[in-house]
Amino acid sequence: MRNTLISGALALALLAVVGCGSDGAVEGAVSDVGNAAGEVTNDAAGVAARNIATQQGEEQFKNAGYELDGPLTCTTEILQDASSIKIDCMGTAKVGGTAVLTGATDELPGASVIMLEGLFVGTVDGAEVFNTKKLGG
Repeated sequence: MRNTLISGALALALLAVVGCGSDGAVEGAVSDVGNAAGEVTNDAAGVAARNIATQQGEEQFKNAGYELDGPLTCTTEILQDASSIKIDCMGTAKVGGTAVLTGATDELPGASVIMLEGLFVGTVDGAEVFNTKKLGG
């Protein structure tokens, strides 16, 4: 809803600036607004996925017997217009060793602020310590 309102406001603002220019200018402005709205949506989805993966990934490592020494640092890659999000996280286990969480989700984060569905694997020094279809929940 918020993205729709932002997109609409941007479209009106651009049309006001373009005024009664040529049809090509108006179409270009509308296209630019659509692209900007898509980027905002992708950025928001990436932030939400990173936040959920960081918090829930730390919990998964703890439940697997590998509590972390500090937070996970996660990155996301938005694939196919936010229809799929690849997640990569790194941290350090308190017992020593590099903790890595990798996975992907096809759901757009936001439906739940505490859970991601997909396929996620946690390793410590390359050895798998958990795999799950859900982070959080």
